[in-house]
Amino acid sequence: MRWLPLVSLVFAPLVLGASPVLAAAPRPAVGNVVVVGIPGLRWADVSADRTPTLARLVESGSVGSLSTRAAPAPPHVTCGGEGWLTLGAGTYAAVRDPAGIDAEAGCAGREAPPVSVDPSGGAECGAGVSCGAGRVDAMPALVRLNGGLRFDAKPGTLGAALPCAAAVGPGAALAVAAPDGRVPFYAPVVPEDPAALLRRCPLSTVDLGALPEGAGRAEALAAADRALSTVERHRPQGSVLLVLGLADAGGDGPRLHVAVAHGPGFAGGWLRSASTRRTPYVQLSDVAPTAVRLLGLPVPAGLAGAPLTGGAAGRPDRLDATVAALRDDDAASTAHAGAVATFFVLYGLLIVGVLALWRWRFFPPAATGLAAVPVATFLAQLVPWWRAPWPGVTVALVTLLAAAGLAAVAHLGRTPALVVAGATVLVLTVDGLTGTTLQIDSMFGYSPLVAGRFTGFGNMAFAVYGAAAVLLVALLARGVTGRLRTACVVGAVAVPVIAVDGAPGWGADFGGVLTLVPAFVVLGLLLTGTRVDPWKLLAAGAAGAVVVAGLAYADHLRPPDARSHFGRFAGSVLDGSAGSTVERKLRANLDLLTAGPHTVAALALVLALTWWAVRTARLREAALGTAVLGWIGFATNDSGVAVPLVVALVAVPALLATALGPPATRWTPRRRRQRPVAAPAG
Repeated sequence: MRWLPLVSLVFAPLVLGASPVLAAAPRPAVGNVVVVGIPGLRWADVSADRTPTLARLVESGSVGSLSTRAAPAPPHVTCGGEGWLTLGAGTYAAVRDPAGIDAEAGCAGREAPPVSVDPSGGAECGAGVSCGAGRVDAMPALVRLNGGLRFDAKPGTLGAALPCAAAVGPGAALAVAAPDGRVPFYAPVVPEDPAALLRRCPLSTVDLGALPEGAGRAEALAAADRALSTVERHRPQGSVLLVLGLADAGGDGPRLHVAVAHGPGFAGGWLRSASTRRTPYVQLSDVAPTAVRLLGLPVPAGLAGAPLTGGAAGRPDRLDATVAALRDDDAASTAHAGAVATFFVLYGLLIVGVLALWRWRFFPPAATGLAAVPVATFLAQLVPWWRAPWPGVTVALVTLLAAAGLAAVAHLGRTPALVVAGATVLVLTVDGLTGTTLQIDSMFGYSPLVAGRFTGFGNMAFAVYGAAAVLLVALLARGVTGRLRTACVVGAVAVPVIAVDGAPGWGADFGGVLTLVPAFVVLGLLLTGTRVDPWKLLAAGAAGAVVVAGLAYADHLRPPDARSHFGRFAGSVLDGSAGSTVERKLRANLDLLTAGPHTVAALALVLALTWWAVRTARLREAALGTAVLGWIGFATNDSGVAVPLVVALVAVPALLATALGPPATRWTPRRRRQRPVAAPAG
């Protein structure tokens, strides 16, 4: 591995120049951290009249949108037990095997387990409140359960990292219990004067109970705010207070929740985290490293999150404007979750309708419009479709209008597919360079509720970007003669596309770089008429690995809080813990591939399209290039058959429109340049 530092020197300017620095300046440790959890608390609940204490903390503290994803993935909600356990484990955890969870049952059976209390030797907590050492008897079983799940969460990590922790309520005890279930100090409810309790240990966690849906919510919210007022008034001076809506209510699906930090280092602005790299989104797994770092203790290895920092710019000055912005984040992610199914059903019907016209003269422009749909979904993010009464229908209509407009413009030229491919590459390049704001909550993007990523290029966006780039190269090279000129065309598109997709501060797409480099190498070989053999394919794959290794190692050299997942993966390789990450990705890919008959049918469709690409001589270079892209992407990403399928959604309509369009737009087979043959002497 001695070559890694040399390779990293090549990529260091790209990593350092493209990446925003998220690491905050070191600050002195605080003496106490208090974490208050209110499962179900959303930004729609916050107002100066309904929650005066919380509103005051919001006005003077740092705030963000909290993703509460735990081991049970959406559409499953994160229930109170899973939220508290994930907080303590520092990564996605579960109180029941996710495979056995009934989504219709809500949070039944997924609450925090009971705590047994030994009052002997305890301190006085207030009238009628018995305190003492506690024990979560279910903790050893939870450790075994999560050890067999793909996230390999280790419940008890936070408790084991602390010299002492106090907990109020069963959920709070679950967060700070040691792996054997031991809780150093426990109280079942908040005492009237909790000052002594909150000073007893460096970390105190307080469970104020879940907010129910329906008629009792307003009363429960008011009670929680009064209890929060008691905690806030009696917390140690100079402490940091975190208020978290750390789970879903159970009846309304996954949501984004409240995150407020108040105290030294959190005096206004947005919250931010290196784990999401998108302000103001933070994760539940960020809380454990935040608490440990604030207390000046070593951060345990294996935590998925990163310490929270406050003061990020861009937050509105007024309380109502801040709450409105965070409510809109929640509305967008919730609408996205409900709109995806509607959108793709309508998209499927559109595909069938267009393919039914393949013998008509209107088919080429219709196919061009179909190829423009993926990029149109990103352009649709410029319109707040999630605020409409029917978000799924609205985003479909906006996308259709954008795709039709792009297709109409494309058919003003001689090669419509070239215009669509170029527009797709341009839109996603600009988006990559400006923060990928068009990808979050988009139909081909990602959701903060799923929390697979919050910034950069997701797997489906990469598939759209890569397929369009391959088509663009093939179409541009069509009229170029000579191997050197053709290679220059390939490089002129490939280099910036790989840079935008892979740079940690732009696309940050690990699997994308592993895919794009060999795909462009193979495409270049095909376009220059060079024979493709196994050794060249092996060299292409090795080139992709070298580029990824260089980017990852250069990112790893930055401060820990400023690293992207590139740098964190490089660190796991160097310390020998990368195997669990690779295994988790492979298991996710396999789980998605075998999710049901629809994924098997999608795989069969992609195989058929690949066979068609190989058999179609006129489209051979472009079709084979996109096929290589799709199948390498299938192997290097964790989205199952989604990557090759999305590649096909871009490439197949564009290639059909080119092959079946007017003569000026049709594909011309590439021929090698022939040297003139000298006339015979005499």
